[in-house]
Formats: sequence, C-alpha cells, structure tokens
Amino acid sequence: MRRELIVVTALAAGSQISAFFKLWFTARIFGLSAELDGYNLALIIPTTLSGIFAGCLQTGLFPVRANLNAKGDRSDVDAFERTLLLSVGAAGCIAATLLFFSNALVITHLSPRVLAPAVQHSLHIVAPSVSVLVALSMFGDTAGYILAMRRRFAVAAAAPIINGIIGGLVLASFPQAGLSSLLAGTIVGTVCQVGICVWGLHRSGLRLFGSVLPIVRARVLFCQIVTLSAWIFPGVLLSNLAVSLPAVWVSGFGEGANSAFGYAYRLHSSTVQLLVMAGSPVILANFSDLIAGGEIQAVRSILLKAAAIALIIGAAGMILVGTIGPSLLTYIFRGKFDADAAIRVSNHWWWMSTGIAFLIIGNVFAKLWQSQQRPKFMTLMAIISIITMIGSHHLLMPYLGEYGVAAAMSVAASATVVVGVPFLGLNSANRHDSNKHERRRR
Repeated sequence: MRRELIVVTALAAGSQISAFFKLWFTARIFGLSAELDGYNLALIIPTTLSGIFAGCLQTGLFPVRANLNAKGDRSDVDAFERTLLLSVGAAGCIAATLLFFSNALVITHLSPRVLAPAVQHSLHIVAPSVSVLVALSMFGDTAGYILAMRRRFAVAAAAPIINGIIGGLVLASFPQAGLSSLLAGTIVGTVCQVGICVWGLHRSGLRLFGSVLPIVRARVLFCQIVTLSAWIFPGVLLSNLAVSLPAVWVSGFGEGANSAFGYAYRLHSSTVQLLVMAGSPVILANFSDLIAGGEIQAVRSILLKAAAIALIIGAAGMILVGTIGPSLLTYIFRGKFDADAAIRVSNHWWWMSTGIAFLIIGNVFAKLWQSQQRPKFMTLMAIISIITMIGSHHLLMPYLGEYGVAAAMSVAASATVVVGVPFLGLNSANRHDSNKHERRRR
C-alpha cells in the first residue's frame, strides 16, 4: 500500500501542477471578473450531477466487483467491466443531451436574481456547451475506478495531468478569445483525460468492444450496485449540494466574489486532492481487503496515522496561508490579478484552511464506511454537514461577510468528524472477529 500511495501521490502532485498551470493563465487573463463568475456558475450543475453519479457508483461498484473477482473467472470480470462502461457511456450521453436542452429553463429559474447582467450573459454563453462534461465525467470516473480495481492506480492518477496541460495550452495560445478559449480548453482537456483512461484499460487487457454479460446477468449485478448505492445516494446528493451551495451563496456579494471564492476553492481542493482524494482508491481498496480479512488493528492504525498527519497539515496550512498567502498570490499570478484580488482570495483560502484537517480525516472515514458496506453512515454525516453549513453560514455572514461562506464550510467539516467518531464500528467489529476466531479454536 505504501508504494502505491507514493506513486499515486507523486502523480497527483503532477496533476495539481498541471491544473495550476491552467489556473495561472486564467488568473492573469481574467482576474476577478464577471466573465469568470458566469463560467464558474455554469459548471455547477454538470459537476454536481457527475459528482453524485461518481459517489454512488464508487460505493456499489467496489464490493460487487471484488466479490466477482474473488470467484476467479477473469473473462466474467472483463465482461462485467465492459458492460458497465458501455452502459455508463450510453447513460452519460442521454444525461448530457437532456441537460443541453433544459439549460435555458434551468438558468432562468435557478440562477440568482442578484447576479449582475454581465454575469448572467456569461452564464448563458457557457452553460449549454459544458453539458457534454456530464457524459465525459461519468465515463471517465467509471474507467478510473476500474483501473483502480485492476491496480492500475498510476494511469488513473496521471490522466488529469494531460487535462490541465491541454487546458492551459489552449488558454495560453488564444488569450484574445477569452471565455471561448477557457471553455474549449476545459472540454478538450477532459476528452484527453478520458482517452488516457481508455488507453490504460486497453493496456491492462480490457477492450471496450468484446463480449458483454447477458442481460439477465448484467441486471442482477447492476441491481446489487444500485442497492448498495441507494444507501449512499442521499448522502452523496447532500455532499455535492454542500459543494455547490457556497458558490451560489457567495455570488450575492457582487462581481468578482464568485471568482475570488473559486480561486481559493481550487487552491484548497488541490491540496485536499493531493493529500487524500488522489489516494482514495488505494485507501478504499486496502481498507476493503483489511476489513474482509478481519484485520481491525491494522485499520485502526491507519486511522490514527491519518489523523495525526491531517492535524499537522492543517496547522501548517493555516500558518502559511495567513502569513505569506497574499504576497505569494500577487507575485505568482500578476496580470489582471492585482494585490486587492490576492487579499480577497487569500482570506477565503485561510478560512477554508481552518477545516482542512477535519476534511482530510472525514474523507478517510468515508473510505472506511464504504469498505465496511455501511454507506448509511456517510449519508448521516452528509446530513449533519449540510445542516451545520447552512446554520453556520447564516450565523457567520453578518460578521464575516462573503468570507462567512468559507468559514461555514470548515465548521461543517469539523462537525462531521466529531459526530462520526463513535460510528466507526471498529470496536464491535473487533469483538465480532475475536468471537469468530474463538469459535474456530473450539
């Protein structure tokens, strides 16, 4: 596990560098602008839909595929994975088409009335085109999970590197195109990322076109995935809403507010991606093996190490962002990204950093519950998170203004960890495991 985590983390660092490459050009060209506000808002619905799908699929897919693989029939596993990919591809195309034709209605009824006309104009331009990202993300996430289950973690982790590089190069090559260049870079980069995953599957021995499962057999396995995912669906839905709502809330603070929040969130989420999310398939796969083998002490040891590391990282992040954040951002981005923009972004970033330790620990908890096939606890934590965030937002906004949104996110992250500790289930699992071995000795 350690070697896999090192490799995946190194590649994740590369993907974050490539993402920063694109962010650098975005900041220099757009700064804090209405155009970028509209672009960020247009991405909310596609990313929310694909995020809900990915979270549900991950919960149901890993245990079902693991059980199928344990039977030792390689051709059956290949047929299952191929059937899943083709089914997800078709479902993604249908979802993207429906979103494309419904975007005008969605924008009209769901976009905040407080948005400036320039932001609304940008939103109308971008929203129809980004519908295709739903289909690409659904297929790409599925391919990435299959790569993880085939122990090809490196390919799945390396694919986003191409995405960031392509997006940055398109924006750098055609800066005069502005919003069109940013949009084209996002779509083309995502296509290339999915292509890398497909190539990785081919290299691992899985071809997209070949024998598939009979309809009856596929329906049984897919129903198992859906059944497991059903427990987590409310939690995934609420978790993705918890990510989407802050971007909508902060838009009410005028032009540039969403852009400032967006830069800070990208910097913040890149840190989380590098530290936890990139390695989550590795953590989930190993947690699943340890839980299946009854090695509860090893699971407990991983949790304790993760908590200690997360607290150290959280403290360091708060200190660094609070002391050198504004000057560092001003020096790096420049262009239309001036000193005032740097201060505004760093303030959002610092408040997000106050909860990064809890966010890391919470993600590790989620992998444990998934491996234990206890997704209902993830739903419970999501409910607690969104309720806490909404309440904190209303309480903090009069005192912190637009920065109250980021602060509310951190409060929600801490609440889920505090409430989640008693539900880890390791003590009861350990007693059950001990009783099982005692009966065997008898």
